[in-house]
Amino acid sequence: MTDVPPTLAVRRFTLVTLVIPAILTLAALVVQLFALPHVPATIAVHWGASGQADGFGPAWTQIVLSVVVGFGLPLLFALICLPGLRRGDNGPTYRLMGTIASAMSALMAVLFAWTIVAQRGLEDAKDAPSVLPGMAWAFGIAIVVGIVAWFLQPKAAPRNVTSVPASGITLVDGEQAVWFGTASMGRGATLVISGACVVLAGAALVVWFAGAPAGIGILIGVVALVVVALALMTSAFHVRVDASGLAVTSFVGFPRFHVALSDIRSVDVSDVSPMGEFGGYGIRTTVGAFGVVLRRGSAITVTRASGRRFVVTVDDAARGGALLQALAQRAAAEKS
Repeated sequence: MTDVPPTLAVRRFTLVTLVIPAILTLAALVVQLFALPHVPATIAVHWGASGQADGFGPAWTQIVLSVVVGFGLPLLFALICLPGLRRGDNGPTYRLMGTIASAMSALMAVLFAWTIVAQRGLEDAKDAPSVLPGMAWAFGIAIVVGIVAWFLQPKAAPRNVTSVPASGITLVDGEQAVWFGTASMGRGATLVISGACVVLAGAALVVWFAGAPAGIGILIGVVALVVVALALMTSAFHVRVDASGLAVTSFVGFPRFHVALSDIRSVDVSDVSPMGEFGGYGIRTTVGAFGVVLRRGSAITVTRASGRRFVVTVDDAARGGALLQALAQRAAAEKS
């Protein structure tokens, strides 16, 4: 892998994440709008495992879902990734996100268009043909589009982590000290997550009022509630350094994480990129590391006795990390 100019990475990512999905979605919408006058007012919108229609709703819901999914999801991907790419960040996660955006758009565009076209001329939506041929075409085209999107984007080496040892504080025997910090998502990430929750809630309402089976509406509603709950639980954390070690606790009280002083090998202050190093924001895990990474920037990085790293992005990480290192050194000296 090689270094890639940020402008090239941004252009190619924009092509596969916004331009290609927009073209595919617009083509699907044109096909659906031409076919719409020739389908029943109520069409099949869900098929069972056998491929036979078992759920029905107003024909216009397909158009709405095409717009929401076809334009909404790629836009969310772009809002998440483009700021980092413009700053010069890189890594395979960005390439994968662009590939997923194109492939998903192709899948949904073909499937939504097929759903309408396959029901042209029907008197009753219960006579809708099996969805299996449409799914086969949709998945086949999505795979091809995904492969093309992957190779349209340049290869890039994973981002190198910049870190320095935490230092600068000396504690005498018996001296007590505590440090508090806040780990919270940046404004951009907050807007993106809020937008995702709104889109999901809107989709749940559309499905519910479209007359879809109650089970589907309840399922999507539950998913929306779970996503909102997870967003609340992982959007901000209290960070505390004291004689017990490092504690990271969600503002709502759960989840919570703790690293004892006896489990600390070293403490560094790092410049972290959630997308480049962890593949995303929130509570993340990767090879050799676990992190509460809510934004790009400074972080306390603890190397545990096992060699695995614990990372938390937090304001004033240098001071918090320095105190944690001083406490860990004193605890180790007292133990020896």
